[in-house]
Amino acid sequence: MSIVSPLSGSFSPGGSPRVSFEVFPARSTMQSDGMAELAQVMRKYDPLFASVTYGAGGSSHQASFGTVGQLLGVDGLDVVGHLTCAGQSRVQTDIVIERYAAQGVKGILALRGDMPGITGPYQPHPEGYENGADLARALIARGGLDTYVAAYPESHPASGSLHSCIGNLKDKLATGARAAITQFFFDNRDYFYFMEQVRARGIHQPIIPGILLIHDFAKVASFAAKCQARIPDHFHTAFDGLTPHSSQHKARACELAAQQIMQLSAQGVDHVHIYTMNRPDLVDQTCKLAGLTQPARIASAM
Repeated sequence: MSIVSPLSGSFSPGGSPRVSFEVFPARSTMQSDGMAELAQVMRKYDPLFASVTYGAGGSSHQASFGTVGQLLGVDGLDVVGHLTCAGQSRVQTDIVIERYAAQGVKGILALRGDMPGITGPYQPHPEGYENGADLARALIARGGLDTYVAAYPESHPASGSLHSCIGNLKDKLATGARAAITQFFFDNRDYFYFMEQVRARGIHQPIIPGILLIHDFAKVASFAAKCQARIPDHFHTAFDGLTPHSSQHKARACELAAQQIMQLSAQGVDHVHIYTMNRPDLVDQTCKLAGLTQPARIASAM
């Protein structure tokens, strides 16, 4: 299998990749206090940005805005807000875009999203954006914000095939979006095979690999099955008999994530996106093991 770098012109052999992070919104005072600790840990590694997820429903929206504001208050930390258009009119979605912009976000990750509790084929809101590509197109037309879209190395469950999924990705990136961020995966071969297919379809924008920190293997395995993200056998073996939140579970999670990052870096990847699960301990240890520590930047951040 040939290796295809997801970015071109900025990778230098021997260098460590740049990093960005994803967090989910704090919904309580205790979680907000934990977010402050997480923000300081992320800042140590000079991230390109930290993204904040966005769920359906008004309370989830408010929590997202609150966490975006909290992170924007950390010196040197750029923020990208997630935005879904499922179940919302264009007017409702545009209000969120302007609110994000007023807060000072660096960019928006444009997502179709799914309606909670709704089964069957996706149906766009009759007065809403049709899908992620339509939303990305509106963001590009508006201007002033970096626009990102999602990619699925093992295909989206609703796409039917990897070929169809890549066609959808091509439509989203054709809007002028800056880059795509992938769903998490656990076998780097899946990412590189995906990249071969993507480049063969004439897609040349950066495709940033997403790495999930395994906070609880049983929960992650269940969620991964729903997302069509394959977990290799050696992951099951590695966590066999380990209790979630134990020191052994934590060490194994950090080792496996760091190995993924180092292997990606060795093949030319110069930007990885870490799904933090809001765990500063896992973030710090993984970044250290992966060699993402950059002393000059860290010293200036202290």
